[in-house]
Amino acid sequence: MIEQILEDIKPYRKVLILTHNNPDPDTISAAAGLKMLLYKKLQKRCTIAYHGIIGRAENRELIKTCKIDMHPSSKLNFARYDYFIVVDTQPTAGNVMIPKGYFPNVVIDHHNFRAQTKRTKIYDIRPKTGSTCTIVTEYMKKLDVIPDANIATALYYGMKTDTFGSGRSNTQHDMDMMAYVFPHISIKKLTKIENPELPKYYFKTMKKAIEEAEILDDLVFCNLGDVRNADLIAETSDFVLRMRDVKWSFVIGRIDDYCFFSLRCKSSRRLVGRIATSIVRGLGTGGGHMKSAGGQISLEKRTYEEAVTEIKKRLLKRIGITGTEPKRI
Repeated sequence: MIEQILEDIKPYRKVLILTHNNPDPDTISAAAGLKMLLYKKLQKRCTIAYHGIIGRAENRELIKTCKIDMHPSSKLNFARYDYFIVVDTQPTAGNVMIPKGYFPNVVIDHHNFRAQTKRTKIYDIRPKTGSTCTIVTEYMKKLDVIPDANIATALYYGMKTDTFGSGRSNTQHDMDMMAYVFPHISIKKLTKIENPELPKYYFKTMKKAIEEAEILDDLVFCNLGDVRNADLIAETSDFVLRMRDVKWSFVIGRIDDYCFFSLRCKSSRRLVGRIATSIVRGLGTGGGHMKSAGGQISLEKRTYEEAVTEIKKRLLKRIGITGTEPKRI
């Protein structure tokens, strides 16, 4: 696949690599790894762009420590680029902002295949692979490219957070690719990324989560209301899932005219990504993996409270919780 991408991209000069909105370590590091690879093999100078914000402290530290250059897509003119790559998401997935009139030349992703992706000239979609960084690292291995300490550390962290770090699925292939980059990582950089200083609003959010959370059978449901960024919603969902005797966590919050949600499950047998897609059908977009998923709902046609009530009702029905009185932590 990488040979096909390299051959196709040769005639083009300006390459744009787009991550998904509010990028996480997997999409950030996959983009950075691909950028380095294209420069090493073809001397292509690529621009990495994202929509939304980079809110999680670890993600900001990743970019700073590994010296990854990223630009808000809202400040870029897509017309200036003649080749367009999307990583860790797909067109119409709901979590990537692609301007009207533009469509990627290449899509590289590890989520479930979407029909619109067939319009892409080249696509490498691997739902059974634990991370997009795994795919990009495989490209490097095939081409005998050794990443420097910054890229190796980023790729390792991206693979770790999207597999072992989040309790998501991983394969032998994921572990093999982690082993490929591990000798080249900087332990000092990795430690710094994994243990960043946290802002005060992080602790305020966790305090609110504990006060507002409801326990319904084996589910923790938490309505955070207005939040600073979508990463806080995912972080809170991971945090409350650690509670004993709980199997599910669902956290929802509002950012401007959208509400974002994060769904987690301790069991990989429940196919959480499919559940997220089903409960948001007709309301917004959603998707994910076997143990973790998320989505968003536009508030143009409904209030935030109406959206929370509806999605809570759908969630409880979908996972089989009925007639349970909510309890506070």
